[in-house]
Amino acid sequence: MKPTDIVQTEGTLPKQVLPTIDLYMDQVIQLFEQHYEKMKRDETETILTKTMINNYAKGKLFHPVKNKKYTNEHLMLLSLIYEMKGSLSINDIKETLRPLNESDEGFSLEDFYDAYQVQKVENMQAFETQAETMLDNVLSKDSDIQRALAIASAVHMSHLYQRLAERLIDEGK
Repeated sequence: MKPTDIVQTEGTLPKQVLPTIDLYMDQVIQLFEQHYEKMKRDETETILTKTMINNYAKGKLFHPVKNKKYTNEHLMLLSLIYEMKGSLSINDIKETLRPLNESDEGFSLEDFYDAYQVQKVENMQAFETQAETMLDNVLSKDSDIQRALAIASAVHMSHLYQRLAERLIDEGK
């Protein structure tokens, strides 16, 4: 296993694939399935469901939908929600997205999303470097004990980043 194998399973919804027309919910789900499919651990996982989208709307994680159609802004916000939901609570996601949803005319969600996409690429490069070092150190001896140590180490790093995100959210309240 190489860190590049993991990075290659990273899904994204590039701004370039966002449609020029608004989409109905089923079309949104299909779009997300296409672009996040490789992030599934197995075939039983679902990327996005009608219930999820409705819950996000009820929770006011994005601005209201008009005529049952989702704009590109909705798609960008849903993408952010999808990518955060594995690590953050719905309330934390709502608090994180609050400034994006409440911003004035001078704010561009597209510019923010572009910056986020650039940051994702940088994060993946940093991950590859760190993971390669960890795997070299921990898996140099091919044993179940070393594998367990690598798993515990990866989970610990994930936990530290999750706590960092939670702290940033709490300090912003």
